[in-house]
Amino acid sequence: MVEINGVSWKVSVLPSLGHIRSVLSFPPRYYQKRIQKIGFTGKNTRLLDAACGAGIWAIGASYYNRNVEAIDATEKYLAVAKDINAQLKRKNLKIKRGKLENLPYPDNYFDYIICYDAWMYTQRAKSLREMARVLKSGGKIYLGCIAGLGWYLSLIVQGLIRGDRGLILLALGAMKNRVFMAKKTSLYFLAKEHFQVLGFGSDGQIGDPKIKIKPVYPPKFLGFWRVYEILAEKIK
Repeated sequence: MVEINGVSWKVSVLPSLGHIRSVLSFPPRYYQKRIQKIGFTGKNTRLLDAACGAGIWAIGASYYNRNVEAIDATEKYLAVAKDINAQLKRKNLKIKRGKLENLPYPDNYFDYIICYDAWMYTQRAKSLREMARVLKSGGKIYLGCIAGLGWYLSLIVQGLIRGDRGLILLALGAMKNRVFMAKKTSLYFLAKEHFQVLGFGSDGQIGDPKIKIKPVYPPKFLGFWRVYEILAEKIK
């Protein structure tokens, strides 16, 4: 296993959640490269990992930023993040519980914000407004792994192939409740909060073209986005 400063992903508290295991299947160095690719680095910068989950983005960012904050509403995810950080001993990383819709930080506080695989599951307008509030003017936000319609269409096909009625119903319910986000919807919310889009693309593709990234998820299904990512700058 690839290591960061001689320490691997050694997790003693690991929930049986598939997506947590999935992100931890990538080595620590992978997330460092992704931070470098989107350019979220600096000697005196402050970064927020919003809805941090297992904290792997925050830990990667802690090697390239002066201070990193990680927040999530789910205690079992935070247990994994705290467990990993207890072994890595990243002193410039603080992990706490909280919601994106009510961030416990002052205005214009962060230089960078990362929100990966989370925004579409929140109160989107309110959470983005909060992230815009705590981000400095000229600061940048990375919204990654935004689920599109293709994600749920692929689940329906998987369910049909496997004969998994539960998976089909789950996907149909998500589609009915508009859990997915179309590109135009995301761009509308960003424009409303005075963000200028700097990049749009499939997972792991935005940023420095010299840094090659293996995507966590494939981009499209039947011509619809499974997942996509957006890099934007707060201009006001």
